[in-house]
Amino acid sequence: MGLSQSGAWGCFDEFNRISIEVLSVVSSQVKCVLDALKEKKTKFQFTELGDIALVDTVGFFITMNPGYAGRTELPENLKALFRSCAMVTPDLILICENMLLSEGFSTAKNLSKKFVTLYMLSRELLSKARHYDWGLRAVKSVLRQAGKLKRQDPQIPEDPLLMRALRDFNIPKIVTDDKPIFLRLIGDLFPKIEQESKIDAELKKLVMKTAKEDLGYSPEEAFALKVVQLQEILGVRHCVFIIGPPGCGKSAVWKTLVKAQINNNEDTEFDTVNPKAVTSDELFGSYTKTKEWKNGVLSMFMKNQVKNEDKYKSSQTYKWSVLDGDIDPEWIESLNTVMDDNKVLTLVSNDRIALTPQMRLVFEISNLKNATPATVSRAGVLFINETDIGWQPEINSWLQRTHDKIEDKGRSAIDIKLLRKDIGDIGYNVFYRCFQQYIESNPDISKIRHIAPMVDMAMIQSLCAILDQLMIEWESALNELTEDAQK
Repeated sequence: MGLSQSGAWGCFDEFNRISIEVLSVVSSQVKCVLDALKEKKTKFQFTELGDIALVDTVGFFITMNPGYAGRTELPENLKALFRSCAMVTPDLILICENMLLSEGFSTAKNLSKKFVTLYMLSRELLSKARHYDWGLRAVKSVLRQAGKLKRQDPQIPEDPLLMRALRDFNIPKIVTDDKPIFLRLIGDLFPKIEQESKIDAELKKLVMKTAKEDLGYSPEEAFALKVVQLQEILGVRHCVFIIGPPGCGKSAVWKTLVKAQINNNEDTEFDTVNPKAVTSDELFGSYTKTKEWKNGVLSMFMKNQVKNEDKYKSSQTYKWSVLDGDIDPEWIESLNTVMDDNKVLTLVSNDRIALTPQMRLVFEISNLKNATPATVSRAGVLFINETDIGWQPEINSWLQRTHDKIEDKGRSAIDIKLLRKDIGDIGYNVFYRCFQQYIESNPDISKIRHIAPMVDMAMIQSLCAILDQLMIEWESALNELTEDAQK
């Protein structure tokens, strides 16, 4: 009605996500307007709502991606009302050159060719991991990062600067097997250029201290690097996927970053929800049978974060919505406008929640098997391989916890020293010799099929739990023997 009376053009994005019932109603309304335009009317009867004015400049445009999950096929009577127009692949070299010029690069023409060549070769030569994105959105995010580096260090030559942006921004999402290939591609495109990675040394030091003293972890260089990389991605993208197999340290990475920010006098608050534990209506909100609006879990989180904006006047404030659960197109497609540059969540109640500069969306998931390319391209990716952090920090933490328990028993220094040596021998024999030598290095044993799927970290934690129980029983028996000896 509004478009017809104002003569404006309307673009209905992702049109085929609407249900069949709504599509049938829309098709009848559009046909009614088109029939009035053919008859050159200035007033016409708009369905059962009565006569309304008609301005002949009105136009209807729809965009749709056929074949995706959560989409429906347009009915034939609606297809006949629209003229189809296929979109072509964007000219990435021209777009890249223009963006580099806008970011202050003087040799943008040559750099844009190297940039696009790297992404084309990566698409062809690297593995077909679902979280890889070498399209337009990925190009734009790296170019923004390159512009940021250019303004920070204007005296550095442009070739090494772009090479550093391409390497440091893409390495966090590259799987272990693809890293040598990707680094070789960068070396071929930027020959004889050596540029060290620029890492926030102060943040890395703070992360190591926080993880050890506040959270009881045994942090290593690889773990601290992943935490710093997460901070760098959050500085460029307002949505990020933390991807990795179970037990690889996804939760530990973002929780360590939160605690480190708090220790650095940066206010940080977060809300966590498993989106697969609730329905889509419970996540975003819906109308009840009495036509009353009921807020969903995520919409309530975001409203509260926006409402408390005046509570923090400092820009060093972070508000995270952490979604810890599998990706499903049924609910994540509704976050498309939040994850792209619009940064707005539109609800069925017509409420529009705009993300503030301090708000972030963090997705903790194991894979992106069920995500569409439109979803993958909208967020930054931090991929944690199973070998990046590994299981040795878990062993070190267990040994430290066990040593602390020994000291709490009031034993003499000699007894504590002997017990620590015994526990250290147990840890070495059980974990390093048995686990690493006979399971990881033996291909025959590694092919054993488990009754239930199990990752290395699960086996390590199970062994630690068994040893904890055995030590309790051993200590109980030792106490009985001591009492008998005293008697």
